[in-house]
Amino acid sequence: MSFKRSSILALCLLLSKTANAEINALPVKKAKLEIKPMVCMVKSIGQICEMTISVDWSIQTPQNVCLFKNETSLQCWKNKQKAKTNISISISEDMIFSLRNEKMHVLANQKVKINAAVSRKYRRKLKSDWSFF
Repeated sequence: MSFKRSSILALCLLLSKTANAEINALPVKKAKLEIKPMVCMVKSIGQICEMTISVDWSIQTPQNVCLFKNETSLQCWKNKQKAKTNISISISEDMIFSLRNEKMHVLANQKVKINAAVSRKYRRKLKSDWSFF
């Protein structure tokens, strides 16, 4: 009985070591995408924000990649591992920028938000429209 238990225990340990080795052998796909500024200020919600963003990205192996604004391609690079550039953009709502390879897999992404100086959403009237007097 103890022989069966010890052999089962040894088999379980061996299988767990093999599984950990296979998990550790998988390549780690690290990509970095940094866009500055991350926030654009407008006077009121709905206005178009025009600004120049600084884009800095890096990946582990050289690839053909493109920077996308939602589903629109902004700029592409061939066989690059990293790049820095400035791009002029116009946005009217929060936008997600993504770095994608030629198979359209998203390697990294970052959100650029729009903040309004005067937000209609949170303003309330201080006096009513009508009065008895």
